Amino acid sequence: MELNKAKQEFNKILKDNGVVDYENNTTQLFLWVLKVNKVELLLKQQISNKEYKKLKQLVLKRAKHYPLQYLIKSVEFFGNKIIVNKNVLIPRNETEQLCEMVAKNSNNKKVLDLCSGSGCIGLGIKLNSSADVTLSDISSGALKVAKKNAKQNKLNVKFIKSNLFESINQKFDIIVSNPPYIKTCDLINLQPEVKFEPMVALDGKDDGLFFYKKIIEEAPKFLNDFGEIYFEFGLGQEQSIKKLLSKDFECIKIFKDYYNKNRFIYAKLKDRLC
Repeated sequence: MELNKAKQEFNKILKDNGVVDYENNTTQLFLWVLKVNKVELLLKQQISNKEYKKLKQLVLKRAKHYPLQYLIKSVEFFGNKIIVNKNVLIPRNETEQLCEMVAKNSNNKKVLDLCSGSGCIGLGIKLNSSADVTLSDISSGALKVAKKNAKQNKLNVKFIKSNLFESINQKFDIIVSNPPYIKTCDLINLQPEVKFEPMVALDGKDDGLFFYKKIIEEAPKFLNDFGEIYFEFGLGQEQSIKKLLSKDFECIKIFKDYYNKNRFIYAKLKDRLC
């Protein structure tokens, strides 16, 4: 079958079903199924019936707003190729900024990636620094994915299955976390694609701050002197999180993401002698 004819058909299916950036979605599916790069795809004129059927199956699934990243099973993130499936959230581009901030300040330090999911944050930090990185998550499924990602990217990190700090018995220089932060009542209004992602990794309970409260309350016991903490947070949550941090932390700073929205917060543990 002619490749361009199939591409036109698939573009129309995705467009008619309201898939944003439908042409790029079609291209990504072609690249994944045919196992070619973009240059090779441009030169290719025909696809087999078997390839067409596989592509059509994936396109119809994408037309129902099943996430593209779950279909092609991976995403590029801060220098690593990250495997993703229904057990983990799909890494967002803006989270790379969080990795960058921590990596710049973590050489030869002990770093804990709490609520690590796919491991994208901790592994990004490890790739771009000499930090000693530990990944922790409550989900066995997420940790399984994170371990695959560490192996695939040839990165040496540690793993702990833990409900926040419950099973952690050591101290760190830096804690970084992108915990669930969406209010339970707002989950119903998520974009169609996001509803396919694990709710346990999205649900921040009644006010969206449940996990920040828990982490900030316990973190001082798991940080070395002058230890640091970094969070990603949802829109409009920065002042509430800043207030929570102010009891035991100082030098609190808020940072914007690529879209000029407040998205990250940093703080340093106060001098324990104070």
